[in-house]
Amino acid sequence: MKISRNNHIIFFSILNIILFVILFYGGSRHDYSLYSITWQGILNQDLNIYYHSYGPLHLFFAFIYKLNPLLPKIIYGVLFSIFQIFLFLKLLKLGDKILLLFYISIPCNFLIIATVYFYGINDAIVAFFLFFSVIFKLNKRDVVSGIFLSVSILTKIYPILLVPFFILERKKINFKILLSLIISLIFILTISIYFFGNKLILDPFMFGAARDPKLLSIFASLNYDFPESLIVKNLIENNSFIVLISTLITIIFCLIKQTKIIISLILTYLTILITYKVGHIQFYLPLCAFFSFLLIYEKNYLNIFYLVLPLIILLSLTQLIYSTTGGFDLMNQSEYNFELIREKIGYVYFVINIFLFYRIIRSLDKNSSY
Repeated sequence: MKISRNNHIIFFSILNIILFVILFYGGSRHDYSLYSITWQGILNQDLNIYYHSYGPLHLFFAFIYKLNPLLPKIIYGVLFSIFQIFLFLKLLKLGDKILLLFYISIPCNFLIIATVYFYGINDAIVAFFLFFSVIFKLNKRDVVSGIFLSVSILTKIYPILLVPFFILERKKINFKILLSLIISLIFILTISIYFFGNKLILDPFMFGAARDPKLLSIFASLNYDFPESLIVKNLIENNSFIVLISTLITIIFCLIKQTKIIISLILTYLTILITYKVGHIQFYLPLCAFFSFLLIYEKNYLNIFYLVLPLIILLSLTQLIYSTTGGFDLMNQSEYNFELIREKIGYVYFVINIFLFYRIIRSLDKNSSY
């Protein structure tokens, strides 16, 4: 039975109302409670700023936090809802099947519900600015694309690894995006250094390199099973090089194959998630935003979307289990035995991500339009 356009609009509107009820109900918890400590330290002009592991733009939210402690979280939710609305309106004319896939992958996905709205994690705005930087690039609005890309980079550093796909086009350099990106980075960094100083801007680089392996990374599972292994310790200590080399190889592969930007971004981001030792589930938010392109351009990419759908469902289930077994707050001990899952789930995601990477590569060989 075909569902009318108006019924889809009503359903989607109700979903977003529920999401904002969840946002306010969630309050300040999980990573957001740690952001609050950072922002309060900035406002108090403390000598030591704790829990700062992000780009300089994250620090500016301290001034918004001063107006209302939940205002940064509300901004995260509003921006992500703008992304959802844009996507929904694009897909509305494509029929019930595509909209069902959209509901499963975005507004009804527990990864989105929890990390964006309940917890208020800043990867939401990284996903927003990365998504629209691609949209602007595809629509030949290169200057705006470069600005949006710079905002994503200076919120969390990792999007810098995706820059080659924005500035390189058919063996030519897109100077508009490149100059826009460089000027935006210099401008924002200059203002950031003026307000916060050099040390606070550089701290996240040191913090990121020194972090322990986390939940969804294979390095976390290896560390649980082989805590005394010198090989595992060396892999963890040299993880930055592993990520950079693996990502560089993927970038070169995509450039040689001349894959379209959407597929290139998905493959490269998958490489980062496969190799990075800090396997937080919220890092998959931008990947889910990239997956949504597969629905927008469904005539070319729907087969690829069906390949990634099991990963989307697994992410939703993982987040649901995490949140319902004591994962509401970082400092609380769970009354449930989540440890066995925590210790082994890195292997699961490693195998699935590798298999997904392989299947997408195989699809490239079968369909040159990718």
